[in-house]
Amino acid sequence: MALQEPQERMLTSPDGTRLWAASNGNTSKPAIVFVHGLSCTALGWDRQFADAGLQRAFHLVRYEMRGHARSGKPLDEEGYTSRKIADDFRTVCEAFGVVRPFLCGWSLGAAIVVDVVTAFGPDYLSGIVYVGGPIVALHYLPQFRHPVMSELFPIITSLTSDDLSDGGERFVDSCVARPLSFEEKLSFMGGFLMQPRAARYWSIKRTQDHTVWEAMARRLPVLIVQGDEDLHCVYDVMIGIANRVYDEVEVKMMSGIGHSPHIENPEETNRAIETWVTKAVVTQTGRGE
Repeated sequence: MALQEPQERMLTSPDGTRLWAASNGNTSKPAIVFVHGLSCTALGWDRQFADAGLQRAFHLVRYEMRGHARSGKPLDEEGYTSRKIADDFRTVCEAFGVVRPFLCGWSLGAAIVVDVVTAFGPDYLSGIVYVGGPIVALHYLPQFRHPVMSELFPIITSLTSDDLSDGGERFVDSCVARPLSFEEKLSFMGGFLMQPRAARYWSIKRTQDHTVWEAMARRLPVLIVQGDEDLHCVYDVMIGIANRVYDEVEVKMMSGIGHSPHIENPEETNRAIETWVTKAVVTQTGRGE
């Protein structure tokens, strides 16, 4: 069993933007690349990267999206093109020797699927795990944005608002169904407040063509891990869109959980990921994929 010591690396995307990335787990096993949400950091995946079952079964990789945390933070629209977002993902995969990974995206991180499929085709991925109110495509976000987020959205994406710190705290509080510890709340707030306003704005307002993804991604297997108290996403609408785009969608609903199942109930989330990805690998191996 090729369990590796945790590794952290600072990578460089083709356009010169630096990318913080890390990996651990079993390098001989299928890879899962974890992508965090808007104004958050890769620390949100700590409970997955510390999980012994996931470490034994998979090669675990995570990175911080451009515009976030320890990665570079372009301040203009040109820094957030769909191709550059896809190139970031490929840069991380190539750095850690990852081929055809499963992409596990939380919230905004889920939208990376569209960029990757558009740039490199659906065969670049083995499957998708959507966690916590995933933005399956930026195009569809207005259709399933929760009213709570609709109220917060103009504040947290404003380039001039004087209510940013209050909006940021309300944003963090809305990520969970039950209050975070003060220490963890400060970690979330740190991720939010270290992000320049322009980086947050273009991370969510960037242009993304959904049509190639919608036409080509049908055969990718999908797991959705979703809390029933999510204040960011009207999840029945989101699940309906996923079912329309993909042929094979499995949904794991979690009672009493908000927008962050991997943080609020990591044990159940981790076992759901482990079971589903293992099953998907067996199925694909049987098909000769």
